[in-house]
Amino acid sequence: MDVPGRLVATIAVVIHLPTEVEEPAGEGAVAAYTAMLLGNAPHARTGSVGEAARIGAAITTGCDHRGPKVIADCPVTEVPRLLDALAAMLMRFEPTRASFEECRGRLAAEREMEPHHPAALANKLFSESVLDPTNRYARPVGGTARSWQTLTRETIVSLHRRHVGPQRMTMIIVGDLASSDVEASVRESFAHFPRGECAEVVDRPPAPGGGPKLSWRAGQGGEQTRLMLGCFAIDRLDPRWPSARVAAELFGGGPDALVNAELRGRLGISYGIDVRFVPYFRGGLFVIAGSVTAGHTAQALAAIRGVLTRTLEEGVDPVRFARVRERMVEAAAETYETTLALAQQHAELTSCGIEPSFIDGHLEAIRTLEPARLDEDLRTLVDPRRLHVAVVGQFDPDASEVADLERA
Repeated sequence: MDVPGRLVATIAVVIHLPTEVEEPAGEGAVAAYTAMLLGNAPHARTGSVGEAARIGAAITTGCDHRGPKVIADCPVTEVPRLLDALAAMLMRFEPTRASFEECRGRLAAEREMEPHHPAALANKLFSESVLDPTNRYARPVGGTARSWQTLTRETIVSLHRRHVGPQRMTMIIVGDLASSDVEASVRESFAHFPRGECAEVVDRPPAPGGGPKLSWRAGQGGEQTRLMLGCFAIDRLDPRWPSARVAAELFGGGPDALVNAELRGRLGISYGIDVRFVPYFRGGLFVIAGSVTAGHTAQALAAIRGVLTRTLEEGVDPVRFARVRERMVEAAAETYETTLALAQQHAELTSCGIEPSFIDGHLEAIRTLEPARLDEDLRTLVDPRRLHVAVVGQFDPDASEVADLERA
């Protein structure tokens, strides 16, 4: 993607390696591969700084259930050298036993700490409650404490050998590229490595797991209780997605949003609640999450449901709606001015199999959205009486506010 005047280029590589590829005993292998990419890359062992650092580049890696993503940037004049470094990193995966054990120790420790981290534990309980428990999306990307007892270096090396290759990657390059033949540079960088056969993995879409259910853990106590509510929801390709985005901003997009105005402003029992529609490549989640004052969890539940119910019954305030919609449109133009933001956005869409043309169409759909359409869509997206609840901290599981929920 040629963006004139942007003299720092950003390269995003999407590796189509969903966690669905993992065996039950090897859950966490994709995340481990992602975590080990940088430390085990050939360029990381060529000197004290490495090839990427010498050309003024930075490389980061991340992973979700759709697979790893690599984000790198450098001066546009150094794109060919950065491509060489990325090709070596992606194609010559050579983890040592020592590096694997270091990775095992770090990721296993994260799993062991989960019960002591209210937000992480609540996220885990929420996913397990809302999603079909047989689906990989219902469990942490990084695996479980049990899977890390059996995961081996050989499992990860075999995963790379069988499923990682240029034909399973999509690369996005953003910057002032007018004077460069980046396609030729990509071909040249990857030509040094044999193109083996890569088995394609068909990802199984997440599915709802029944319910609604209550999941509760006492946690470590303290002055705050972590609270999550939500349900199975839609993905970006659903025609109601623009309404979902605007509704999330209306309910929890800032201190003056509807839920925060009630819990933080009027009741004073929370520092802030976040409301989001989280899309997967198919389906998604509606999530309300935040911390509330211990001892006031049931009150917070009732207040959140009250805000949702009133909005569904009375409709959104047209003035507030217009203000939020315009803020979203204006923010989009500013947010996606950098090469990094553009590359990340395209990488996210690519990993979900969505064409880049979606971006402009979605922004236009938000710009032209009317309150009546949002009201209509919202009534089909959210039922306050059918929300799963996950709680970590002080809470009475026999409270009347959760009497009609199954116990997870």
